[in-house]
Amino acid sequence: MKVNVLVVDDNEDVRAFVKISLEDEGYRVLEAADGIAAYEVFKSQNPSLVILDIGIGQPDGFEVCRMIRAESSVPIIMLTSRADEVDEAMCLAAGADDYIRKPVSPRILNLRVGNQLRRRGASEVQEITLLKAGGLTLDLISHELRVGTAIVPLTRTEFDFIELLMHQPKRVFTRDQVLSAIGGSSDFSSDHLLDTHASRLRIKIKGAGGPKVISAVRAVGYKLFYPESEPEPVQE
Repeated sequence: MKVNVLVVDDNEDVRAFVKISLEDEGYRVLEAADGIAAYEVFKSQNPSLVILDIGIGQPDGFEVCRMIRAESSVPIIMLTSRADEVDEAMCLAAGADDYIRKPVSPRILNLRVGNQLRRRGASEVQEITLLKAGGLTLDLISHELRVGTAIVPLTRTEFDFIELLMHQPKRVFTRDQVLSAIGGSSDFSSDHLLDTHASRLRIKIKGAGGPKVISAVRAVGYKLFYPESEPEPVQE
C-alpha cells in the first residue's frame, strides 16, 4: 500500500514539482492549494505526512499546522521561500517536525520525507497505548477507563487526572503537578476543586465495581493506591 503525502502550496508549479519528486519514489500525493482545503483533505484522507507551505493565504501555514497538530502527531514538514531564522522558530513553535527552504532538490526532499516517516514508524512501535494498575485499564487511544470489562465514563479533566496517576501508581504527585496535567492553574484552582475531581473519580470507579484507588496525601497531593499495584504499559 502506498504512503499518502499531503502537499499544500498555493503555487501550482511547486505542487507539481513536489508531486513528481515524491511519486518517483512511490508515494501517493494528495494536493491542496489553501489552508481550508488542506484541512478538509487531511480530515478525510488521513495522510501519513504533510508538506505545508507557510504563505498560503489565510489561514496561513502556521495556523494550519497548529490545527493539524491539535488532533494528530502526523509528521509535518514546512516549506518557505524566505531565509529567515524567525520562520524556522515559528514553524517549530507551531508543531512542525522539519523545515525546508525553497528551492529544494528532489533528493533532499525525499530524504527529509523518508526520515520523518521512519521516525514516525519507530515512535508508533514504542508508543504506550494502555496503562494498567490493579483492576483498572486506561486506553490512551480511545480515552476509556475500564474496571474489568465495565467502562467508566470520564470527563476530559478526569481522564487527564487518572492518566497522570496511572503512569506511576506508587508515586505521590503534588497538587501543582496534578493541576498542570489537567490544564489548570494554581492561580485559579483551589484545593477544594482538586478534591472534588478526585472524589468524583472515586465514585465513578466504585460505581463500576472498582476499589477506592485514589488516595489523597495530606499537605502534598495524590497517588493511585491499590494493593501491589504496578503499571503494565502495553505496546502495540
